[in-house]
Formats: sequence, structure tokens, C-alpha cells
Amino acid sequence: MEKQIRIYQCENSPDGILSAVFEAGISGYGHNYIKIQPLAPGYIYNIELFSEYIKVETSPEKAENVLKTIDNMISHEAYFFVMSALLSEDADRGNVIYQFVTYGFTIGRDITKALQLDCVSRIFAIKRSVHNEAHFYKEFLRFQEVKKTPPVLMSKMEPKNRVLTLVTAHFEDRFNAEYFIIYDKSYKEASFHSADGNCVIRILTQEEEKKLDSLLDTNEKYADLWKVFFKSIAVEERENYKLQRGNLALHYRKYMTEFMDNN
Repeated sequence: MEKQIRIYQCENSPDGILSAVFEAGISGYGHNYIKIQPLAPGYIYNIELFSEYIKVETSPEKAENVLKTIDNMISHEAYFFVMSALLSEDADRGNVIYQFVTYGFTIGRDITKALQLDCVSRIFAIKRSVHNEAHFYKEFLRFQEVKKTPPVLMSKMEPKNRVLTLVTAHFEDRFNAEYFIIYDKSYKEASFHSADGNCVIRILTQEEEKKLDSLLDTNEKYADLWKVFFKSIAVEERENYKLQRGNLALHYRKYMTEFMDNN
């Protein structure tokens, strides 16, 4: 009789997924019969008949253990692939990460080059998607001055993937001596950077979300400057809104001040 599929259900977070990878890895059950299923709030999952379901408690210690093991026993590049995939919202990322790590312990540091394996080609595509979106926000994120003394800059974004850490690191280098806030509305978190170079990223309370939403007023002088700039470089006779939408998807325009009247 063929073995049952064993499905490890975990919290929909990096630590939750890595905790499931840890538990599945030490089970010795056989990687061909294991699936990792992060449970996203509000999402309805199909029940697979004749499968065994195991609930996994999130453990930061087990998650850290998995990451250290990948870095030390496979390669730092493999560690980078896994960290990137953890920032994705791809529904299958748990399975992809688990299979990638499992094969990595067999193949070693060359695992990232083994694109003939489905899990490697998949994690490569997920990584690329995450960093492409992060790059997009690095290029197009717009800041507004929401406080005069001391000056505080703020920006809001609504990414598909969890790219706040990557985007914040980019602006830390460029605005190191500035107070700024980057508000991620998708994941209800924000980064707070102070003029002395300290930076904190944390989950927001509902009250904090309301406060940040109220701070961003598109009638601010700073927002108007962006609109003036955008209009000054646009030649009316050569406007092509269809091409603009192709080059810059509507999803990314929502909090770009120069497009707020054109969406």
C-alpha cells in the first residue's frame, strides 16, 4: 500500500514555513510524500483525501536553525535563494523551499545551478519575481513631507510580495541622515528610520495604520512638485496612455503622486 501524503500546515510567515521545513526534515518520512501548506487568513484550502495533516507550531529557534544549516552545509547562495522565496506570496513557496533544501543537502553548493530540477527552476523564478518587484519600488516609490520640524518623509506602498525590508535597505543608504517612514499597506507593517541612522521594521496596530493613513495628504506641496515635474517633461501631442500602462502597471501607480489624477 502506498504511503499517505503528509501535509504540514503552518503559519503564513517566514518563521512558520521554516518551522514546518524543520519538522518535515527531521520526520524521515520521505520528501516525495511531504507537502508544506502555509495557512493564509481568509483563504479556503481544498482538503486532500487520504492525506495526513499535521499542525506545526511556529518556532523562531527552529527557523533560525534551518537557515544556519542551509548557510553552513549547502551554500550562502542557497541561503539567499531561500530568504528571497520567503518574502514571496507564491502559494506553493513552502513546497518549493522544502524540496529545494532537501535536494540541496544531497547535491551541495551546486544546487542553485541544477535548473533541470523543478524545485530549483521554481525557486529561481520566485526569487526573480520578488527582487523585480523590490527594484520597481526602489525606482518609483514617492515620498511626501508629512512633518516640518523635524522634517519627516513618508511613503506608502501596496506590494504583492513582502519586499519592505529590501526597499527600506535601499533608502537607508540614500536617506541615511533623514527621518522617513515607509508604510506597507499590504502587510500592515512599516519601517521607521531616524536621522541618527537607526531603523526599525514592525507590524502596525490598527490605530497606527489609521494614523499613517491620515498623515498622507495628496494636496501636500511635496506631492504637487511631483505632478508639476511629470507634466513638464510630458509632451501633450506624444502622450500614449496605453504605452504608459504597459511600461508601468496600474497596480504600481496607486501611491505615485504624479499619477493620482490619471488612474
